[in-house]
Amino acid sequence: MLVAEIVDTKACQRLRNTYRGLAGLQDPAVMGGTLWIRECSIENDGTNITARLSGDGWEWVNKQQEKAEAKFAVQQYVKFHVAATVRGTLDASYGPRSKIVTIWFAPTGHPAVQFQPIGNVSVDEQGLWSSIVGTASSVVSETPNQKATEQVQKQGAQSFTSKLDKGLTITLNACTGQSHTAFGQVPEAQAEKQSAAKPSSTPVALNEGGLAMFGPETGSKMNIVVDVTSGTVHVDAVCRAQADAIAQAFVRGTQLPAVKTLASADITGNGQLPVKGADCPVVVIARPRTPRATFSWKRDPPASSTPLVECAKRSARNRTTNTRSHATRR
Repeated sequence: MLVAEIVDTKACQRLRNTYRGLAGLQDPAVMGGTLWIRECSIENDGTNITARLSGDGWEWVNKQQEKAEAKFAVQQYVKFHVAATVRGTLDASYGPRSKIVTIWFAPTGHPAVQFQPIGNVSVDEQGLWSSIVGTASSVVSETPNQKATEQVQKQGAQSFTSKLDKGLTITLNACTGQSHTAFGQVPEAQAEKQSAAKPSSTPVALNEGGLAMFGPETGSKMNIVVDVTSGTVHVDAVCRAQADAIAQAFVRGTQLPAVKTLASADITGNGQLPVKGADCPVVVIARPRTPRATFSWKRDPPASSTPLVECAKRSARNRTTNTRSHATRR
């Protein structure tokens, strides 16, 4: 119940108004979009948790659909609004030697997800559409655009539901205060290894006209390390207020505003983006300079966290105690 109350109090503070990468619809191992979590609320009744999240986002969709001997395709960044309600229970464990706290959130029912595309979902006229587009109502009850929107809406809701259905595992290193979050019920032994891993993003794929956003990162001085594996990526570091203006314009499909950047660079291969004197939460924004680009990134040094226990001092005291014990026995 203590863990449930901590989650109730702290979790939304970390989630609200943040930018998170979304697994690609074609390749879940590569991030293909961004979720801007705008609202968050969590309630607990003992160890039972109800979480409500909502926000806007965008995802690259490249999908073909066949119906009635006709084909249509969606190949674009689809902007959307999503709201989800998830109910579940919490369980926790603590390893006294490893100093790792593991918290599992297990859903108790099917998540309720509302997924609504924003704006038009374009289709490429392929195959028989070129000849029957004028009489599409005789083939299906919707126009190609309407059918594409319907498919994207269904696929988007299924994508979110499949993630939320697996629950969540949070690991916290009590010595450093650093935490790691993963979808699914990760075993404790694996969670300990992941929590010690170096912070870094999974590969991110960008297509022409898209952008990816991450953060915010805190700290007045940091170095954004970027590894571009294909193409060229333009990377900006901006204050969160400027990032929010960019995200809102991108979702609405309007011209992106010109904003003041803390650091900026075009990167091919490996590159670094030093950020100094930041007096605001920093958001990392990436855009492709080529039709398609793939990259990963991390910040160096990692964000500092507040330790829960004083492991170094405790170890020193233990060594002193052991030395004295040996001396006494001698």
